[in-house]
Amino acid sequence: MKHFPKILIAIAPAILLFSCKDDDVETPDPTVVKEWNLTLSAKNEVPAAANDAAAGTAKLTLMSDNSLKYEFTVTQLATDDVLTMSHLHTGDAGSTGPVILPLAMSFTAPNASGIIEGLRQSLVDSLKSDDNEIYFNAHSQQSPAGIVRAQLNTNVEFAMDVALSSENEIRDSPIDPVATGTTILRLTSAKKLYSKVSVTGIADDDELTMAHIHTGDVSSNGPVYIMLCANKDDFDVLKITDLNDEQVSKVKTDALYVNAHSVNFPPGVARGQIR
Repeated sequence: MKHFPKILIAIAPAILLFSCKDDDVETPDPTVVKEWNLTLSAKNEVPAAANDAAAGTAKLTLMSDNSLKYEFTVTQLATDDVLTMSHLHTGDAGSTGPVILPLAMSFTAPNASGIIEGLRQSLVDSLKSDDNEIYFNAHSQQSPAGIVRAQLNTNVEFAMDVALSSENEIRDSPIDPVATGTTILRLTSAKKLYSKVSVTGIADDDELTMAHIHTGDVSSNGPVYIMLCANKDDFDVLKITDLNDEQVSKVKTDALYVNAHSVNFPPGVARGQIR
């Protein structure tokens, strides 16, 4: 008969005991890494959605197991409109950008909730950083580019697409031909003004020169307050301007207008009232 060393006989039960304990270890529940509570608005779309009354709320929760929980509701959709898709995109408050994460992709109501598991680490790292420009976007049948939107890491505190026209200029004689355009304005809680000025229809022998926000109501001409375009090459290009506290307050509350200027019409070739 073979005799095993007594020390091995003593160790065997201990090994069995520790093996059982390892099997009983529970995986801890994932914890919240970061959370976003978003106010959605059609006015935050770039350009604003046609139904600019659409609004909503969204809550996103990034978990320690690299999952993302989401829940959102969209209100004031047109009666014949329905949601179609929702995503996270890259892009600042004045831009549109590519999809980085699909969320709900089918709907039976103007709301959705769910969880996306197994996010790649590079995306998790991007979501963790407050410096990255990412936005939530819900799309609809009538607004396929987006019906409501919100930035994840900054709040859009003022959003307006200002319609420009030569007919809004205050002058003794009309401008011919009539130029028209749009100025996209998005002001964030970081006190950054995102702007893009576009004008079409000026005469062939004319050229755009500058564009500004001026102080003044609809019946008056006023001084330049904020530069938007310093030269012709700044038109149709997104510009970002850092504002001080006074400028932020005035953009939100005061009588202001956008004015685009040209070689032939230095006082202004196309104007639009902010308020």
